Formats: sequence, structure tokens, C-alpha cells
Amino acid sequence: MTNLVFPLVSKILSLLVLVGAGVVLVKTKLLKKEDSVALSKISVFLLSPCVIVSSFSMKVDGKAGQSLLLCFFYAILANFLFLFLGTLLRKPLHLSPVEEMSMEYTNCGNFVLPIVASVLGEEYLLYVSAYITVYNLLVWTHGIHLFQGKAGQHKEEQCKEKQSEEKQSEEKQSEEEQSRGGQKQNAFLKILLNPNILAILFGVFLFFTKVSLPAPISFAISDLGKMIGPISMLITGIILGSMSFKKILSYRRIYMVTAFRLLFFPFIYLLLISVLSRIDGFLDNPVLFLVTFLSAMAPAAANVSQFAILYGKEEEYASCINIFTTLCTIISMPILVYLSGVILK
Repeated sequence: MTNLVFPLVSKILSLLVLVGAGVVLVKTKLLKKEDSVALSKISVFLLSPCVIVSSFSMKVDGKAGQSLLLCFFYAILANFLFLFLGTLLRKPLHLSPVEEMSMEYTNCGNFVLPIVASVLGEEYLLYVSAYITVYNLLVWTHGIHLFQGKAGQHKEEQCKEKQSEEKQSEEKQSEEEQSRGGQKQNAFLKILLNPNILAILFGVFLFFTKVSLPAPISFAISDLGKMIGPISMLITGIILGSMSFKKILSYRRIYMVTAFRLLFFPFIYLLLISVLSRIDGFLDNPVLFLVTFLSAMAPAAANVSQFAILYGKEEEYASCINIFTTLCTIISMPILVYLSGVILK
């Protein structure tokens, strides 16, 4: 796998060129920061579901099906390991929802898909879908719960202060409980009707029933899915171009979050895989593991910024983490790929 380091660097640089293009568009005043909102909605609610459906629509033989199941196991192992580590560090490091989620979830779709297609080949995109599926199931359940739970705790503390100051505790508490109750009732329905969850369910249906979509629809979904990488990098560039780089570096804890997301968490995962590799058949095809490992070492998930905006929790900080981890990936990802080749040989 060490021979993939240079092609990997080349592809990451090409993605960063797209980030630079987004910066130029903002600096020349052809676009504004607000324009990224529309592109983000297109990416999350159209392109991402298309990637999921397109991945599951690929025809596979029995051997490829077994490989896909193995990739699902790799993905489940990685995601739950990251959730465990994030939960473990939450109290000692006083992590906010933005920081914890940035450590736990990666930009596995937007960032990894074009890298895998370029470095390993488009036939490996099916195996990326395993990580994307596990990621989407967790981010739209656990991720939302993380923000809602912390937001609820924060609001509760504010309410208690107001109650003591204004001496109207009973009335305000009753109103807020009713509001939270309504939100909880709608939470599950909103998650279930999310286009990404619906795309997973539809993709699983297509995969197991072997139903083929009409050619025009299939081509359109595939073409839209291929846009997710460039669009995501342009969004990052637009946001970066609208803020001062000094502002990004001014967040002191961003270095800690970046170190855990890009180095510590993936390296712990690599060590775990090296232990499990002693099991016969677990690591017969190292390239399959590399597909998952690239997803596990990707920058912080773009969804963190979107959830931060939705729940009014450190929106600018979330964007800064996403941008900073994306830029740092050019150093961290080749190093980890090289180490994986050394440790797992």
C-alpha cells in the first residue's frame, strides 16, 4: 500500500485546487458566503442520496458480495470505535457537540469518493458505500441526538438562571417542557424521512432484489453522485474565502480536535485492525481495508457545520474545523497510508 502514497498526494492536491477555486470566486466577488448555503443543500439532500443509491445499484458477484460484507464489518468497527473514543474523551476534555462530532465523524463521501475512484479505480466505489451507509445511519441518529441533547442541557441551564432571577420558574418550565416534548415527537419522523436515510433503504432494496432502474434515471443518478467531491470542495473554498485564515488559527482547541480526528483516532483503528489481522481471512485483501481506512482518516464531516447551523451551536467554529482538517489531510493521510503498509505487511 506504500506505493499508493504519491498518487494519493496528487489527488488530494487536485481537491485542494478546487478549494482554491472557491476562494478565488469569493475574493473576486463573483460569489458570496451565502451562496454556499444553496450548494450545501444540493450536496446533502441531492448529491449524497444519489451516491448512496448509485453505489448499491452496482452489479456484484458472490465474491464481491462477500467483500462488501467484510467492508461493512470494517466500517462498523471504525465508526463504533470512534464513538467510544469520543464518548470517553467528552468529560475529561470538556468537548462541545461540535468538537465531539468532528472527532467521531468523517467526510467519507464528499472527500473520499473522488480519491478512491482516482487512486484505486471506480470498481472500489461500491466498497466505500459500506462506510457511507454506516456513517449516515449514525450521523442522522446519534449525531442529531448529540446536538439535541447538549442543546437541551444548555437551554435547561439557562432556564434555571432565568427562573431564579425572574421568579417565574413553574410557568417557564412548563412551556419549555411542552416545546421539548413536541420536538421529541417529531425527531424520529424527521430522521426517518431524511433523504439520506430513504436513499439507504431504497439502495438496500435495489441491492437485494436486483431490480434495475431505467437507464436514463440510472445515468442521471450516477452523474449527480460524481459531482459530490468537486461541489464539496468548492463549498469549503467559498467558506474559506469569506473568512480570515488568522481567525481559523485563533481557535486554540482546533489543533487538539484536528490531532484526534486525523491522527490519533485512525491510528488506534489501524492498531486494532493489525491485531485482528491474525484471524484467517480477515485481511486477505489489504486494498479492501484501505478503502475503509481512507474513510476513517478523512477530514471532519461536513454535516457537523450543517448541524451547527441548524441548532445554533458554534457555526463558525464548526466550519473552521472542517476547513482546517481538510487542509491538514494532505499531510496526515499519506503518512497513515504509509504506516498502514508498514504495520500490516
